[in-house]
Amino acid sequence: MLVIGEAQLNRMVLADRALLVRDVQDHLTRYRPSIVAAYPAGYLRWVIGDSLDIASRFGIDDVRMLRVFVRLRWDIAPGFYKQPDIAAVLSNTALPASERFAVLGGDRYADAWNDACRFDSPAEWRERYWQDSP
Repeated sequence: MLVIGEAQLNRMVLADRALLVRDVQDHLTRYRPSIVAAYPAGYLRWVIGDSLDIASRFGIDDVRMLRVFVRLRWDIAPGFYKQPDIAAVLSNTALPASERFAVLGGDRYADAWNDACRFDSPAEWRERYWQDSP
């Protein structure tokens, strides 16, 4: 029997963009079904891809943390990562992505998360979409 470890599976998913988008979409289907129900599939895939592109600028290279990043765009605000304190932690690539998110989950960042809610303009989603559309 072939046994694939979590780290190996993580590398396989990260190596295939379509598989990664599908993985995140499956995650949203399980944990945020109302999101999947509310958006046309093509647009949802675009938003996931856009979110993955943004996350890659922070060096997030862990499938679980990419799922978290995408969910936070809906749960907090689509531009949450622009909040300066949050951006500083996300940019600290000396820490693995999981540790960065653990730091952000601490009480010290409660005000930053509240402030991040201001990055909730529809343009946070749509501006790049319209730029990418033919």
